[in-house]
This record gives sequence, C-alpha cells and structure tokens, in this order.
Amino acid sequence: MRWFKVAAIVVGVMIAFLVVSSVVGFLIEAVVAVLAVAAIALGVKVAFSRKQVSRKGPRREVRGASYGNPMGRRSNTPDVDDELARLKRETGR
Repeated sequence: MRWFKVAAIVVGVMIAFLVVSSVVGFLIEAVVAVLAVAAIALGVKVAFSRKQVSRKGPRREVRGASYGNPMGRRSNTPDVDDELARLKRETGR
C-alpha cells in the first residue's frame, strides 16, 4: 500500500507538471502572437503617417513638360548646396 501511495504521488506530480507546462507554453505562444500583431499594426500606422502608403487610390495627374529647365528640374526646388548650408547652420557645425 505504501508503494501505491508513492506511485500515485509521482503520477500526480507528473500530470501537474504536464498541465502547468502546457498552460505556460500556451501563454508564451499567445504573447508572441500579440507582439506580432502589434508590430504589424505599428508598421502600418508608421507607413500611413509618413505618407508612404495612401488610403486613396492613385491620383491621375497631368504634369506639364519641363521644356525650360535643362535637366527636367523644377525651378522651385532649393539647390543641394543651399540645403547643406542650411543644415550646417541649424546643427551649429
């Protein structure tokens, strides 16, 4: 009878271990799934906030030809050297 009690305790501990480990494993998988969904949602939010992705369909625009500018450059864009000088002034270098 004594060995029967010891065997019952051992079997009970093994069953308890299996139940606890499966619950912990399920919780870990759930946390990983939630983190993956959150990362995807954050990526979509950042893409929309940076205007990399538009919620609207592609806009149809007719652009005029740039016959007057030699390299097709628009005349209202600042020169690269001017932009570099402005950045240097702002950073104090």
